[in-house]
Amino acid sequence: MEAVAFMGVRIHRVYRQDLLGYILEAAGGRQQRLITNVNVRAMNLAWQDPYFRAILNGSDLVFVDGYGVVLGARLAGLTLGERLTPADWLDEMFEGCAEKGYGVFWLGDTEEVCQAFSLYLKKHHPTLRFAGYHHGFFKTHGPENEAAIAAVNASGAEVLLVGMGMPRQEKWLWENRHRLHARALITAGGYARIATGFIPRGPRWMTQHGLEWLYRLMVQPGYTWRRYL
Repeated sequence: MEAVAFMGVRIHRVYRQDLLGYILEAAGGRQQRLITNVNVRAMNLAWQDPYFRAILNGSDLVFVDGYGVVLGARLAGLTLGERLTPADWLDEMFEGCAEKGYGVFWLGDTEEVCQAFSLYLKKHHPTLRFAGYHHGFFKTHGPENEAAIAAVNASGAEVLLVGMGMPRQEKWLWENRHRLHARALITAGGYARIATGFIPRGPRWMTQHGLEWLYRLMVQPGYTWRRYL
């Protein structure tokens, strides 16, 4: 896929169906693929942290999750792909995985959120092979990390979604990718919280016009301003 360089980060010019097709192809293939995303926070982190920037540039596919990046690139004379917030397309990916028989594993967040997400998938995607979950609050080195990797591999999932927040989720995937059996490794941030209602989404007109950050700022000011402002 075509990629452009913006602020030192290689970002792919990808649209919804391109991304979904890429993930499903990776899940059924022999070669593992690391799929990450960028928003304003990611770009700020990449600017400050050369290691994080190297992880993004070493990813097989980097898609845009955040209208601020699209707008910034546009002001720089660059055209990126579609803004692809996971909450807008993951349900479609689950349906694609269900049709092909691919298993999905969730790694991240609290035990409470994981349990709620498991129920969400059983209700909304009953034919999906949800291979399991593991909370994200573990030490990333030592026995706890080994247990997390073992849980993912024992599940037999082809798709691994990791939602541990930036930059932890990217660094964990990068450092453990060669030990993971899943084929499609995808960063998913707080998706499980959004899907289960722990974090509310803005009205549709706001999400469609790139104003979800403003809604988040209104309902979660203490959390959002540190990430985006």
